[in-house]
Amino acid sequence: MDRQHNSKLSLFLMELIVAIMFFSLSAAVCVRLFTSAHLLAEKTEGLSNAVIWSQNLSEAFAGSRGNFEAISALYPNAYVVTETNEQQGKEGALIMFFDKDWEPLGSNPQGAVYEAYIHIHEEDAAKVYSDVTDYGVTPEGKALVGNILILNVDGVSEDYSQVIYDENRLILSNCVDVYTGKEAN
Repeated sequence: MDRQHNSKLSLFLMELIVAIMFFSLSAAVCVRLFTSAHLLAEKTEGLSNAVIWSQNLSEAFAGSRGNFEAISALYPNAYVVTETNEQQGKEGALIMFFDKDWEPLGSNPQGAVYEAYIHIHEEDAAKVYSDVTDYGVTPEGKALVGNILILNVDGVSEDYSQVIYDENRLILSNCVDVYTGKEAN
């Protein structure tokens, strides 16, 4: 009888061990799924905010007809770089830094996690609109082009100017343009 009791106890312990192993594996899978879902949600939130800021800069560009000073006035806390290029005229770049919650930090990159960058320059309209061939018309004059980049700068400690060339940090890019017409003679 004692032997039969030990046999039942051993079987019960074996079943208990199997059940605990099954629930442990299930819990591990669930934790991994929740972690993946959390990371995906963070990435989606970042992309969503990047789209919003790209749209904001695109609308500022279109609303000001590419006027760099007007765009700079809309974002007074942004870091602004202007220069005159002999071949292409006046150029400018506007850089905004954001924290992890996409709150603007102004021109100070300390603690920045994201960066919005718009570079505005003038080009020949024929080059900018070379893909528009439906009407058989080649535009003459100039066009202002705005290249917008939204980047992840988390962990960058010093040279933020090189981040714009790092494809791994790019979240979103967008290009906008406006036709300015022929130059007056």
